[in-house]
Amino acid sequence: MPKTAFIILKSPQEQDPTHMVSRLADRQDASAILLEDGVYQAIIGSAADRLGKAAHEVCVSLEDVEARGFSPSDLKVGKAVGYADIVDCIMERTERTVAI
Repeated sequence: MPKTAFIILKSPQEQDPTHMVSRLADRQDASAILLEDGVYQAIIGSAADRLGKAAHEVCVSLEDVEARGFSPSDLKVGKAVGYADIVDCIMERTERTVAI
């Protein structure tokens, strides 16, 4: 079970969150949650590759993906999930949450 949920809100052009994820948790203990422009982290190939190497689980907000004109098939890493699954990840499957 991942022990740390990392909420990522910014696009890869604004921030590379993988350095912080790697510093605060081992890959098997890290879960990345992508919201708002953070969903681009799972769509842009190089950013998706880095994130997939840094976090065991990548949850991408389906609503935010669709709001930006993409579909789940555009994701290079992770899976598109609804807000109920995101809340479950934060509240039930992890021990701490870090927003970056």
